[in-house]
Amino acid sequence: MTMFANIKNSVPYITFRRYNKALRRAVKLPRYLGAEYRCPVCQVGLRAFKPMWKSYGRDVERFGYVHRHTEMETFNLKAFTCPKCDASDRERLIAIYLDGIWPSLEGGDGIRLFDFAPAYPLSRKIRRYRSIEYRSADLSRADVQEHIDLTDIHYPDASVDIFLCSHILEHIPDDRRAMRELRRILKPGGFGLVLVPLVIGIDETHEDPKIESNELRWKYFGMGDHVRQYGKRDFIGRLTEAGFSVDQLGIDYFGADTFKRAGIADNSVLYVVRREKRQ
Repeated sequence: MTMFANIKNSVPYITFRRYNKALRRAVKLPRYLGAEYRCPVCQVGLRAFKPMWKSYGRDVERFGYVHRHTEMETFNLKAFTCPKCDASDRERLIAIYLDGIWPSLEGGDGIRLFDFAPAYPLSRKIRRYRSIEYRSADLSRADVQEHIDLTDIHYPDASVDIFLCSHILEHIPDDRRAMRELRRILKPGGFGLVLVPLVIGIDETHEDPKIESNELRWKYFGMGDHVRQYGKRDFIGRLTEAGFSVDQLGIDYFGADTFKRAGIADNSVLYVVRREKRQ
C-alpha cells in the first residue's frame, strides 16, 4: 500500500472527509427541505431525496453492464440518498425495520449487534438505541472497532443477537463459507439483515473465476469489485443451505405509504435471516 493510500485509510483522513461532505450537504440542504418525505435515519423532512450519482450511470454505459440499473431490486435511482445524512435507500429500509421491532427487544440484557462494513449514517442511528452493545466490523477499514474476515469470524458460536450484512457477500469469493460463519455466530432467536444487488427476474447466480478484470466485472457483475451477480432464487437457496430461514419483507409488510414517504422503491425487499436448528 502506498503512503497516500495509507493516509486515505487513516481515521483522521476519513473523519475529515466525512466532515467536509457533511458541510457541503448542509449548504445545499435548504433546497431539499419540505414535508412530502421524511428520512427515517435522520428524521429530516424533505421535498425530495437526491438521485443516484451521475458517475454511476456513466460507468454503467461505459462498461456495458448487461443489466439495466432500472432493473435492480431495492435501488431507487431517483431517490438514492438523503440530502442531510447521506443514508441510501437500503439503509433507510433497514432503519424502518429496526425502528419497528426495537421496542420489543428492549428491556433485557445488552443486545449484541454486529454491523459489517457499516454505513456511517445508519451506524450513528443504531448506536442511539437503548440496550445496545454495538460493534462495527470490516476486513480492512480503519474506522471500525473490529477487523473481521467474514469467512473466518473470530467469535464463539451463538454469540451475536443481530447482524447487518448489506452489499458485502457479492465481494467475497467464498460466500457460502461466509454465510455459514454468520449462521454459526448468530444466537438462536436472533436475526440478521442481509442485502445483495439483485436483478428483478434473474433467478440464477452468474459467477466465473475467469472474470477478473475491472472491465469485465463491471460488465457482468455491475461493479469492478464484485465477483458475482446474484440471482434471487439462488441467493435465497445459498442462505438456506447455510442453515438460515429467510423472510422476504417488502411493500406488503411495510406499507406503500411508508415506502413512498421514505423514498424507497416499490420493488424493495429486506431479507431477514434466522438460525435454523440443525437436524
